[in-house]
Amino acid sequence: MAFFEGDQVSAVSIERMVFHLVGPRPEDMVWLEEINPGRFSDFFIDRIRSVNNGLPYVFSDASATRERLRRIATDSKHFQTESEKLAEDFQRLHGGSAAAGAFLLFQLAAAGAQFFALLKYDDEKVLTYELAEGRGGRKKVSLDALERTFVQNRDALQKSALVKLTEAGGELTVLDRRNQQNVARYFENFLDAVRQFDDAEATRKMVDVTRQVIRENRDLVSPQVYQEVTKRTFDAASAGGQVGVDDQKSFLDTVVGQALPPDHPLVAKFQSALRKQRLDGTPIKFDVSNVRPPSTLRYRTKNGIQIRVPSELKKVVTVEANRIIINDPLDVSYDDTDTRL
Repeated sequence: MAFFEGDQVSAVSIERMVFHLVGPRPEDMVWLEEINPGRFSDFFIDRIRSVNNGLPYVFSDASATRERLRRIATDSKHFQTESEKLAEDFQRLHGGSAAAGAFLLFQLAAAGAQFFALLKYDDEKVLTYELAEGRGGRKKVSLDALERTFVQNRDALQKSALVKLTEAGGELTVLDRRNQQNVARYFENFLDAVRQFDDAEATRKMVDVTRQVIRENRDLVSPQVYQEVTKRTFDAASAGGQVGVDDQKSFLDTVVGQALPPDHPLVAKFQSALRKQRLDGTPIKFDVSNVRPPSTLRYRTKNGIQIRVPSELKKVVTVEANRIIINDPLDVSYDDTDTRL
């Protein structure tokens, strides 16, 4: 689900920022003062934007994280103290398996709306080098190691959540770089939030969107794809696998049987439909528990005659010279007032 809507993505700005050091040992917990990112604002905004497509979550009614953020939103004087409590909660729930790093809290603004970002950065050792004048016109290099770093590598940004508080609670997008389809339980517990819909429901939505887009755009697919869209979507989802935040188009490609170019009109319609369902960018591990397989093959003639054939009997129907032939003995015929099939 894309968290920021419309112009919000390009309009994101940092109003306040603080981070605290966390790690596997109690002594790793170090509180830091609020900081102005200054000329590094764009670096952090880019990291925040990278979280825009994640799994949609909702807060539980008793979420402590939601209430801490609400106190900040209500009265900015609580920003520092509540950020420290959030870092303590994160450290406590992560436990001894935590990698040393930084827990960051941002208060954001975008197109007149207020948001929060909560990020966990793992420390990565980085070697730096400096150049100095050497002999014979050569440069002399010296190496040093930095262990507490913020790096551009997306994998260093391990856990992240974007939050918009609402009267009903709040909207969240959550991303876990270690497993995009399954957010770590401790991070869910820290947020005290649950997925808006699970993999089975997300799979159903993906399948329904794909079927609808193809049925509404018959001229953009082959006759075979149009005729078999129910089976093709079911088979594509039943094959298992998953899609990440950047490759949902791969599901559509599988259904139509070819890699569509990014500027293909069907791709644009597919992506638009995903956005309407708040599914765009959502990582999904396919689960067909809620997906209905094809049970009926439908025919409709130019004159509006409709024929419905059970899938197991489709072999008795053939199409020759664009005419339908039913190779099955007639049992009974009768008139009726009901026009539904």
